[in-house]
Amino acid sequence: MPVLATFFWFLLLVQPFAAIAQQAEPLAETAPATWAAALRGTVDLEGGLMRLAAQREGLIVEVLVQEGDRVQAGQLLGRIDDDMARLQQQAAELELAQARASSLMADIKLDQAKAEMDRLNEMAAADAVPRKEIGQASSAIALASAERDQARIAVDLAQNRLALAKLEVSAREIRAPIAGVILRSSARVGDATSTSTVTEMFLLAPDGKRVLRGMLDEQFVGQVAPGQPAVLISERMAGVTLQGRVLRIAPIFGTPGQTSADQNGAEARGVAIVLSIEGAGAADLILGERLIARIGE
Repeated sequence: MPVLATFFWFLLLVQPFAAIAQQAEPLAETAPATWAAALRGTVDLEGGLMRLAAQREGLIVEVLVQEGDRVQAGQLLGRIDDDMARLQQQAAELELAQARASSLMADIKLDQAKAEMDRLNEMAAADAVPRKEIGQASSAIALASAERDQARIAVDLAQNRLALAKLEVSAREIRAPIAGVILRSSARVGDATSTSTVTEMFLLAPDGKRVLRGMLDEQFVGQVAPGQPAVLISERMAGVTLQGRVLRIAPIFGTPGQTSADQNGAEARGVAIVLSIEGAGAADLILGERLIARIGE
């Protein structure tokens, strides 16, 4: 067989194997050869969910959001009847205006007393005024100064009362403390809120990093440590994998804060573990969905 033809058939045989090798290279880089541990966990938020409750008792008069709405920090979500609180705020505003007017009058009175004292001092230099009038003018200055101080204290008190009245109005407003998504809205217009028993109005999922929470089986305890890499596989979306890393491991068997009796008498067989979820697809995960984590050595 000619040399050129032999070389041609050699290329046809080699190219498929070269393509397979190129496709396998990325997998060899990302997937560890062996696993130190494997577990199933659920997607959660690093800081957990936020339950927004009413700070004051009253009737709900306004609900502005519903499940699935994205909200910004400080956005008004709902409002409790605040007519009385707003009337108290208006009264405090009028008291403050009155106190400021009285303070202004006290300042004017003090300035007049000082001007009269200056005039009398000039006349006293020429022995044109009795000493008794000088003493009366000095007393008038002291009295006007005390009235001015009292008026300024009244202004401060009125400002404090107004601040308290504004707080009472804002306490009847339910606002988002941080940006996120409303998962549940339990508030209904006309319902009454109570402070003796916490009345949850909204369940908020804050914008933040998602993590995977699960239980590390007893057989893997001691083989896994914070910082180890992991591959996370979605049970909901076939073929979707993400990267992760072990963040922390609880130093106690079972769920922290629960006794064996809380776990239906079953013996604790694992420790709680938290893994980070990294990659562009982490934000698309649904809270509560299950992932399989394979922790590399």
